[in-house]
Parts: sequence; C-alpha cells; structure tokens
Amino acid sequence: MKFIKAQKSLYITLLGILLLFFVIFVLMSLPMEGFLLALAITVFVFGVFQFIAFTTFQETQNVKQKRDALQEQVINERNQHAQYKSQIESFFLTWVHQIKTPITASKLVLEQNSSMDAEKVRQEVLQIENYTNLVLSYLKLQNNDTNMVFMPVQLDDIVRPLIKKYSIQFIQHKTKLHYEPIHHDVLTDAKWAEIMIEQILNNALKYAKGGDIYLSYDAHQQTFYIEDNGIGIRESDLPKIFDRGYSGFNGRLKEQSSGIGLFIVKTISNKLNHPVHVQSQLGAGTTFSIHFHQTNHNLT
Repeated sequence: MKFIKAQKSLYITLLGILLLFFVIFVLMSLPMEGFLLALAITVFVFGVFQFIAFTTFQETQNVKQKRDALQEQVINERNQHAQYKSQIESFFLTWVHQIKTPITASKLVLEQNSSMDAEKVRQEVLQIENYTNLVLSYLKLQNNDTNMVFMPVQLDDIVRPLIKKYSIQFIQHKTKLHYEPIHHDVLTDAKWAEIMIEQILNNALKYAKGGDIYLSYDAHQQTFYIEDNGIGIRESDLPKIFDRGYSGFNGRLKEQSSGIGLFIVKTISNKLNHPVHVQSQLGAGTTFSIHFHQTNHNLT
C-alpha cells in the first residue's frame, strides 16, 4: 500500500500519456494495431520498471525498520543507563550520609574515658561493616552475571555465625534472643541466604531494642521465621517495604534506613526462588518468613 501511494503520481502520468496517444490515434484515424502494440510494449517495460522499483522499495523499508529498531534500542539503553546512574548516585549519597554516623560515634567514644569504650567502638565498627557489605551486595545484584550456587546446607550453619556477629548488639540493646539450633538441611546458596537473613535480623534488632527476637524453623513447611515484638510496621507501609529506596514511617522516625536492605532481601529472594513474606501489627511486632527448598527439590 505504501509503495502504491509512493508511485501514485507516476501511475497518473502514465495513464495521461496513454490517453493522449489514444486520442491522437482516434483523431488522426491511425491503425489501432499500432496503438495496441505501443500499449503492450509500454505495459511490459513499465511492469519491469515497477518490479525493480518495488524490490528497491522493500529493501529500503527493511533498512529503515532496522535503523528505527536500532535507534529505539539505543534510546532504551541510554534511558536504562541514566536510570541506573541515578539510582546508584541516590544510593551512595544515602550510604555516605549513613556511614558518617558510626564513624562520628566511634570518634566521640574514643575521646571519652569509659570502661565501655571498647564495646561501643565494636558496635559502631559492626555498623560500618554492615553498611559496607550492603553496598557490595547491592552492586553484585545489579550485575546480571552474578551466579547462584545451590547446595544442601544446614540452616544452623547460616544462622549461628550471624547470632555471634550481632551478640554485641543483643547485649548492648538488652534484646533477648530465642533460638534453638536448627539441624535441618535446606537447598540454597549459603552466601546469599546469609545476606538475606542478616538484613532481616538487622532490621529486627533496629526496631525491637529491649524486646524479644525469635528465630525458628518449621521443617514441615520448610519455612524459617524471624519474629520480634518491636514497634511493628504500619499497614499502609507493608505493600511497599520491599521497594527500592522506601524506608516508610519507621525508617524516617529512626533516620537510619536507606530503604535498600529489604530491597536486597526481595531481590535475593527472587533469584533464589525463596519466597519472603511479612506480617506485622503496629506496636505489636513483625514476623518475616522465608520459604526454603527441600534438599531433594528439583530446580528448573
């Protein structure tokens, strides 16, 4: 249809010329056989010309379509790159602001003469380590080439080192831990599962200071639970807590949330195919659940 429209003026010109020749032949009483022969030759030549023109038109259209597709791809990649750059800049600005807090606190502690100085410094150093690991995890997850290595691992081997790592905060915040060793194997990537559990545990410690934290595993459901009786999460915040950069009311209240930790949890959850769910009631506490695979689960 586009080709016909492009050749419309040529068709009109040709018909006009043929009509003119016909009128001349009629007025001059020339033999119509000559007109018909001329008409046949004209139609044949014009047909060959149209075939060549149509072929060239098709090639031009194909080239144009490929060019437009490439241009659209370039624009999309530029937009994605600009969006990624904006997200990285936003995240690092927040991260730099956050990491200044434990550094400043460490300096103030070291300037004081107190028997608790060492413990306070250890706690602030732990926060610096957490923020640093958060950045590394975030950057690795942005790389599509990051691989997940699944193998059977005892859940206690993942949880116990985290309990030891955060023992200072449990003591400092007077938060009581309820945990029995979990001697069950789950099929997962131990490193990324540890990061996922650590972020949720860190949140529980942050928002349940002086309260209780319960770590348990339902072997029948293959589900690991992290429960606290802290300040809880507002119902309006629950659908958004896994969004990148969303800190919610609690995060704004504490001024310690980058809105990246739970985003990383959800991203790892999707990559490992370990669904994460949350239930919470404001003022009553929060429960996160992570569903693991059985060791004989067939991954696809």
